[in-house]
Amino acid sequence: MTFSGGQGLQYLESLDSVRMPWAAPTGISETERQRRDDHELQVFIEVLMTLALGRDVVVPQSYAFDSAGFLSVAHTVLQARDRAAINEHPFRLHLFKADSFEGAVAGMLGRAFDKNHPFLSFLLPELHGPERYGLDPDDVRWQSENLDRILNSDWIGVDRAQALSAIRAEFRALPRVKADPPATILGLGDLLASAIEETSPMGRAAQSLSDPFREVHAELVTAIRRLDPVRSQAFSQRSRLRMSDPWPNDPDRRTPEQIVGSRGTLDLVIEFVDTLYNAIVVDSIGIASATFSTEVADGDRILISRAIAQELAIAQYRSGAHQAAWLPQQGESADESEEHPLFEVRLNSQVVATERRTADQLSNLRDNAVDAIAALLDARAQRGGSGRARSPFWKGMDKVAEAENATAARKALDAHLVRVASVLGGQGDAGLVGKSGVQVLLTGSGAAGPAMAAALWRFPGILEYPAIAVGAVAPIVAQQGVQSARRWKDTRRRAHALGRVVDMRGYQP
Repeated sequence: MTFSGGQGLQYLESLDSVRMPWAAPTGISETERQRRDDHELQVFIEVLMTLALGRDVVVPQSYAFDSAGFLSVAHTVLQARDRAAINEHPFRLHLFKADSFEGAVAGMLGRAFDKNHPFLSFLLPELHGPERYGLDPDDVRWQSENLDRILNSDWIGVDRAQALSAIRAEFRALPRVKADPPATILGLGDLLASAIEETSPMGRAAQSLSDPFREVHAELVTAIRRLDPVRSQAFSQRSRLRMSDPWPNDPDRRTPEQIVGSRGTLDLVIEFVDTLYNAIVVDSIGIASATFSTEVADGDRILISRAIAQELAIAQYRSGAHQAAWLPQQGESADESEEHPLFEVRLNSQVVATERRTADQLSNLRDNAVDAIAALLDARAQRGGSGRARSPFWKGMDKVAEAENATAARKALDAHLVRVASVLGGQGDAGLVGKSGVQVLLTGSGAAGPAMAAALWRFPGILEYPAIAVGAVAPIVAQQGVQSARRWKDTRRRAHALGRVVDMRGYQP
């Protein structure tokens, strides 16, 4: 069995810094606030899923320092940990070209004003435009020389300062993840240049894809060629795709959206590039499975196109890094895939959906998420050893890891998830989905009525033999779920994301 291989680590693309740049709470629109609320719920429930499956969340150094989504959730989780299970450490740090978290942060801050290879911070936008925030550039430059000065600045505010301080204290005492990187780590620019070559594995096989995949592939190739990945500095910072500034070295000083022709096409490129980037990072860790996910949205067809772009990126990375010329698996229809996304939020459809009532429901759901995480951390705290008894939680995970066949694995995992559901109590549920999936469901209630958030992960090579293909098409999910008709009745989907759990090296074609 490979369920808890390596160090039992899970990499979550939803923690990507670019997903939720920092914005002062009073300075964002209601639409942006809703997007942030949904994204934070996604991170919460993916962390909850990770904990429920006996894994720890592995976080690369750039996200540990610069991801507002990670820092917000991590701060809350660590507060829950401190009251429930002080010795539990649900987050693990991956360092790259650094010996400590402090050293990694110093390296990033040292590039904040580097014109040739700048560090573009999503958590601290004040570093890149102090004047826009009424700050003195010389003061900000001096403060950015080390983390202590930033934490003691007048402009960072309580939320960011507390979150950074909490994660700094957590990672200062913990050992780094013992990574197993590939012999050669491919660069983003090289992968993109290869992706648009007609002689590449994806280029040669493009005509073998089904119509939706072939159409997205053609749109991506055309757009990336226009952005010209071999052009100097073109993709040196992928965050430039999200900016309205002129694209590097474009003679007409056009924005990325103007170059590719539409916002929809640019969104596909962003999904493709972000997935490639995260594939590079997770493969540099080498011992963690990864949960790739699209950004949370309320549309169906748009997300399916972006999920296809994500699948093409995973296939492109494997073709370049592991010399496995394969294509994404293609199967069930889009209509079927919409029923069970990787993540979704639902609200009571019988309640008038005023923004205030919606906010009340989601606030209640987040409160339950914190309580559920605290309960899980408590259940995980007794790992055994040194004369201490191993808890029922870990005994259940041991049985999953020791299973000798698919039937035994399903039986052991089902028993473990029943135990998880009892830990969650009335706050949620957990169970198997189809042949290879696990779902965790959070529930909330209150004056505004119920709200629900669910994550459904399908794992390659865990519950069925032989292993299913790594990166099998993101929208494909099983038709049977743990949620009851009663629970989903009278609810409406607010937002969802598509995605896939991937073992980047585990599949042998």
